[in-house]
Amino acid sequence: MRMEDPETGEILFARRATVELDKPTRDGQTQLHLWTNLPAKDASARQVARLYAKRWSIQKAFQDPTVALVCEINTLGYPKAALLGFCLALVAYNAVLLVKASLRAIHGPEKVDNEVSWYYLCLHLSKVYCRVDLILQRKR
Repeated sequence: MRMEDPETGEILFARRATVELDKPTRDGQTQLHLWTNLPAKDASARQVARLYAKRWSIQKAFQDPTVALVCEINTLGYPKAALLGFCLALVAYNAVLLVKASLRAIHGPEKVDNEVSWYYLCLHLSKVYCRVDLILQRKR
C-alpha cells in the first residue's frame, strides 16, 4: 500500500500481514492483522509475525509490573525517581515470577495459569511486605 504523509508529502510504503491464530483471542478473533513498513524482500509475513510475537512478550513483561505492582506513581515526576520506581517494580516482578514458578512446579502449569491471579498474588505479597515492615519498625 502506498500512502502519502500529510505533513511532509513523503511517500510511505506499508503492507499488511495476516496471521491465522491457533486459538481465538479473548474477543473471539481468529486472525491478527499486522501493518509494517518492512519491505517483503527484507521480512516475510511469517518473520513479521514472529517479530511481533517477540515484541508482544516483551511488552507484556513490562505491562504486568506496571499494572499489578503500581510502579507508575504520580509523584515520581523526576526521571531518576521514575527509573528507580520502575527498577524496584521489576525486582518485585521477578519475585512474583519466582513464586509462580514454584507454584507451577508443585501444582502444574495448567492449574497455576488458569487459577492464580497476578493481581491477587501481587496484592498478597505487598501485604506480607507491609507486615514485615511493621515488625521491623517495632523492633527499632
